[in-house]
Amino acid sequence: MVWKTILETAIQTPSPHNVQPWKLRIRDDSEAELLIDSSRTLPKEDVTGSFILLAMGMFVESVSILAQSLGFDISFEILDDPQMLAHEIIADEGRPLIPFAMLRLAKSPSSTLDYPEDLFFKRRTSRLSLRPTLVPDSVLQTLIDLASGWHQIFRTTTERSEVERLMNLNTQALFSDLNTKDYHDEIIEWFRFSDSQSRERSDGLDYRCMNTPSSIFWMSAKMPWLMKVPLLRGLLSSTYRSQLGTIPTIGLLSGGFWDPAEAITSGRFLMRFWLELAKNDLYIHPFGNLVTNRPIAAKVEQEMKLENIWLVFKIGYSPEPRKSRRLPLESILIS
Repeated sequence: MVWKTILETAIQTPSPHNVQPWKLRIRDDSEAELLIDSSRTLPKEDVTGSFILLAMGMFVESVSILAQSLGFDISFEILDDPQMLAHEIIADEGRPLIPFAMLRLAKSPSSTLDYPEDLFFKRRTSRLSLRPTLVPDSVLQTLIDLASGWHQIFRTTTERSEVERLMNLNTQALFSDLNTKDYHDEIIEWFRFSDSQSRERSDGLDYRCMNTPSSIFWMSAKMPWLMKVPLLRGLLSSTYRSQLGTIPTIGLLSGGFWDPAEAITSGRFLMRFWLELAKNDLYIHPFGNLVTNRPIAAKVEQEMKLENIWLVFKIGYSPEPRKSRRLPLESILIS
């Protein structure tokens, strides 16, 4: 079946904390319903629902690109007002499965292959130290043009003091968030401290991919108060910064995102942006706390003189990083 061929690769789509919030009900050869699994959302961190809607938009775009490679076109219809979808995502109680979109598959008389299937497996996040080589101007311009075509702004900085100021803000945000009960209790549910746990769950933040020893990863989850102890805070900050390694370039994306409808469109753009990076052998590592921690986010926007920043990341060339696991297709298909 064409749907399953497409979906076997589409499940490689990235998502915040690798939560993989999608479920699918294949109705027939031409139609499938895409739903949000409300047990795989992040209401304490993603307080507007925008990041889960971003992930759903990315998944839709993955399906669309992969359908092209098989000679099909995908059309989709969002099944509810995006504001209502966002409300359900962050609600304490709601439907276990939230209908998101109807996907329709049709044979294309002239389909264009934008990104080959292998890029979905090549694309990944790298938390390793990046090589010092800067991204060529020609590649940066391609990314700037791609962003502009989706009404987004892509900007970078390679200025060392600016990079370090942003990384200092990142540390402040992370240490603060891990000591905020709602944030802490939600995120540690997605920490995977061992290989066996990672294999069993096939989701979440796998210590293998975090460039962090399992013991340190465990300590950050179970004893975040250490980050507040004056004598330890400096040491832990230095340790965390050293784990991030060489950061030759910081990238930022700015534009429509915080409105739920714009978040879906931004997700479609981000999937293409990430595949374009993979095509050019580039990796990124998003720093989510620089956006979700709103007081720190305001400082980032002031530092960069850029409004509506919704993604901050290091970008560059990397040794091949470990690959985060994905749920098997059979676990996201429902009858």
